[in-house]
Amino acid sequence: YEGSGSDVRAVSIRGATADDKEKLRRMFSRLSSKSIYRRFHLPYSEVPEQVLALILDIDHCDKKSLVAVAEEEIIAHVMYVRLGASSDAEVAFVVEDGWQSKGVGKLLLSQIAEEARLRGVETFTGEVLGENRRVLSLLNAVFADVEYVIREGLYHFRVPLQTLKEAANSLQILRRAA
Repeated sequence: YEGSGSDVRAVSIRGATADDKEKLRRMFSRLSSKSIYRRFHLPYSEVPEQVLALILDIDHCDKKSLVAVAEEEIIAHVMYVRLGASSDAEVAFVVEDGWQSKGVGKLLLSQIAEEARLRGVETFTGEVLGENRRVLSLLNAVFADVEYVIREGLYHFRVPLQTLKEAANSLQILRRAA
């Protein structure tokens, strides 16, 4: 995106590490209760320690986490976990409220899909609340083929990674959150 000097911040994408626990905790504390609920489908007032531990329990093959960082703070997170010995993996992500709809989620989801494909993952699966139209739009922006089954108010999605759309460009600078 283009913007004038004062309204642009550099965003970098990197693998999450065990050292990111406090930065992730701070990111989650900045999320609105609506964003927390949309990500976890539970109304956490504070993200539990075991969730942070799960997010950071990565092996870079069957489990991978990426973070988006701006001004040394984590502003978004994406992860996948392979489902058993299959070529399917569950994917989950969250973008800090002020950074939503600015290209961060698209960049993260595209990046982790590329990395998962290199590790033999063929399909991402997941669940999205029916009210979460932004995520449904994001999936369709990143993948050419998105399959949904709606059960009990949840969209259960399945996306073949081979249908990953070529990223418009690998943006490293995104419009600053208002």
